[in-house]
Formats: sequence, structure tokens, C-alpha cells
Amino acid sequence: MKINKIGVGIVGLGTVGTGLIEIIQKNKNLYKSKYNIDFSINGISAKNKKKKRNINIKSYRWFNDPMKMIEQSNIDIIVELIGGSDGLALRLALESLKNGKYFITANKALIAKHAVKMSEVSAQYNNKFSFEAAVGGGIPIIRLLHNSLIVGKIKNIYGILNGTCNYILTRMREDRLQFSKALKQAQKLGFAEANPKDDISGTDTAYKLAILSNIAFGINTRASEIYVEGISKVEEIDIKMAQRLGYRIVLLGIANLKNYQVMQRVHPCLVSNNSMIAKVDNELNTIIIEDQESDKVMVIGKGAGKNPTAASVMADIININDENKKRFFVSKDKKIKNIISQDISKREGRFYIRMGVDDKPGVLADITLFFKKQKISIKSMFQLDNKIKNIVPLIFVTHKIEENKISLVLKKMKSIKKIKTKIILLRIEEL
Repeated sequence: MKINKIGVGIVGLGTVGTGLIEIIQKNKNLYKSKYNIDFSINGISAKNKKKKRNINIKSYRWFNDPMKMIEQSNIDIIVELIGGSDGLALRLALESLKNGKYFITANKALIAKHAVKMSEVSAQYNNKFSFEAAVGGGIPIIRLLHNSLIVGKIKNIYGILNGTCNYILTRMREDRLQFSKALKQAQKLGFAEANPKDDISGTDTAYKLAILSNIAFGINTRASEIYVEGISKVEEIDIKMAQRLGYRIVLLGIANLKNYQVMQRVHPCLVSNNSMIAKVDNELNTIIIEDQESDKVMVIGKGAGKNPTAASVMADIININDENKKRFFVSKDKKIKNIISQDISKREGRFYIRMGVDDKPGVLADITLFFKKQKISIKSMFQLDNKIKNIVPLIFVTHKIEENKISLVLKKMKSIKKIKTKIILLRIEEL
């Protein structure tokens, strides 16, 4: 059988880029024998040619201007691993598609913002692009959505989509670490960047949720439209109380389809210890897809890192002829409205509320009376002994209530002088 020669151009030689080169080098003969494909790296590019790397790249042609790769007849695939939603990444994507180059990326920001535009260009020029590694690292969730979950209408998506946050929350729970110490540990082990802002703020999760939602529901939502809360407000006391109540705290990306409207949100949640999602620890990611036909499908795997992400990129390269790469959406239901997802006021559920109050007689009675007047039904209440500077932590768990009602109540509570700390609100999700 004839061997198909395919040339690859790699833009970005960080952790994933060097990992991809290692995979191609290591498995070149395997791909020949198994797939009848002879992959060769015919171009590389990065910001700094002189930077020390853990692999030898001297044998590969270097491009100071990665856009020049598109002009090369011996490069069939452009792999973009530089990051960023605009600028060079976007130019590489659009020009590659216009000029007959198959485009592959692990860039979640690019896909979250421009996938629809890229899909239109790829259709116009009968070309393909792939982005499996943009969501879930080594979890083949995009392939699963396109190939397996198309029988029934998807109703819900739940996901632990950021390994950094999951690692931090795991260590806070198991090692009794404060947030700052758990973050430093994550950075030391390479699970968190030197600047972890996008991770801990929930922005990274929002990018990934936007991609999954857009594919699954056939909408066009940007990450900036999604309601987002990060994990920095979660303290050791919340981790302990969650355990006491039979819950774990995780950062979830959630998308729900109801009445032809999609609600998307990212925030820390209390989930039952008995739920499968509560078993996902450390840097692992998980995604639950629920549709009308197959009930729930749950996938778990490493969400980041050199090996799983590079392997996911390589899978896209191997599957160059997959016709699903020509489309972005799984389905396009015209009845589905792309709502402004920042408005989650219609969400109904239970809430965990924490505040610090004066350690004085009658304060607890005053707070509970306030809740009663606002018609907030309290399921359980705790007054903790570990007071600091004469301030006592109070924790309340509500019965089901609409988000807009609890928001109004918390606004009114800010005027109560006996409350001495910021009021912390965490949502309880029944999965």
C-alpha cells in the first residue's frame, strides 16, 4: 500500500509543542505501519529560537515568520500552539484554511471566540480544522460530541474543566491547606502557571464551556457572555463545612438547555460526596453530558500537561481525513435562543451562606429573623466556635429558592451592622 507523506508545521515550542515533536519522533515508524502515513516535521517556529529546550530541534527548518509556513508546498498541516484569541493565532487559522492547509490548535481562547468564523471559512474553502486539545486535554470530548452524542438532544453539560483549580481544592480538602499555600504547591508541581489568573478566576473554564456549549447546542456564545466566579473566595472553613454537610467543593462549568434557552455559568459548587463528580481529584478533569436518549455520559482524564495535550493534538493530526472536522456544531436547532448567559437569576436551587458576625447575645436571633422576614427558608444553621477578633462564623444552608431572591436578600444584609465580614455565597448542585 502506498505511503501517504504528510508535512507538519508547528508554531509554538512550549510544553505542548515540544511534547508533540517527541511523539512524532518516537512513533514515526508506528504511524507508517499502522496508518500508512509518513509524518515529517517540515517547519517550526516560536518567539525565541535560542531558548533552551529539552529536545534537539536543529534538524528542523526554522521560520522567523510562521506565516511563511503557509506558503510551503511540503507543509500540509499547520499546528498552532502559541495561545491568544486574536493576533497571530487568528491570522494563522484563517490564512491556513484559505490556502489549503489543515489547521490544528489547542488554543481554547481562539476557538471559544472565533470557531464559528473559522467554520465559515473552512466551509467556503472546503478545508478542515481541529481543536480536540482545546478542551479537556487528553479527554476526547469533541470527538465524542461529534461521533457519539448526536442521536438525542443534549440537555445538560457539567464539567470540572480546569486541572489547576481542581488540584488546589483537593489539596485544601485533604491537606488542610489555605488557598495561597495550595496554589503555591500547584505552581511548584507545574499544575499552575506563574500567573494563574485565568485559571483561578474561572476564565479558562468559561472558554472551554463556551466551546462545548456552542458545539452541543448549536449556538454562538462567547466566554465573555458567561456568568463566571472563581475559587479565590473559597476558604478552609468552607472546605471543612462542606465535608461536615456531606459535600465537596468543586469548580464547575455548567450549561443547561430548558425551554429552548441555554444558561451557562462557571462557579464553585457544593456537590454530594455520593456523586461521581466528587470522586475526581487533583489535576483530573471530568465532563458529564446528559441527553434525552442515553441519559448521562461521563468521561474522566488528565485535563492538561505535556503528554495528554500533545497526544490529543497528535490524534487530530492522525485523523486528518475525518469529515467531522469540516463542521463545528453537532446540530443547529433554530428554536434554541442564544441568551445572555450572565443572567442566572432564574436558577433555582439550594445555597450555602457564610458570614462573620459580632460575638454578642441576640445576633443569631436577629439574623434568623431577617431571613424569616425575607421568606428565606433555612434548612440548617451552624454557629462555629473558632472566632477571630470577637467575630463568629455563621453558616446557613437554604432550601430551594430562586437565585434572584437570594441575591436581593444578600444585598439587604450588607446594611446589617452586626455582620462584620463579606457574605460568601456558594451554590449547591444536585447532579
